[in-house]
Amino acid sequence: MGFNQSKILHESKSTTTGGEILITALNNSDVETIKQIKNHISDIQKEFSSGTFTKPFYIHAHAQDVAGTKIMSEKKDFIKYSINEINNGATLILETKDKELLNAIHQFITFQGAEHLGH
Repeated sequence: MGFNQSKILHESKSTTTGGEILITALNNSDVETIKQIKNHISDIQKEFSSGTFTKPFYIHAHAQDVAGTKIMSEKKDFIKYSINEINNGATLILETKDKELLNAIHQFITFQGAEHLGH
């Protein structure tokens, strides 16, 4: 991910329109980690927007499909990705109006939450 996992808090939550992935530095004055978080969120926004979901496979060492990513890749043009930068990190926001895609995003967000439990 480009930053030390012990220096961050990683939260994922489903929303009525999709989901959010929030990554923040535990130390608000850790400028380097905050910069790395913002760069990571920007990178995954670009990759996810293009339908590329290889980072979750690589980061989490999963050989099988990561929940929801097959449909998210197939319907990539129906997901709006935006970034909300905050002082100590950033949030990647995923939004859709497609019901099948909304379910896939919720599966993906649930996976992310379970994989990052404790970070």
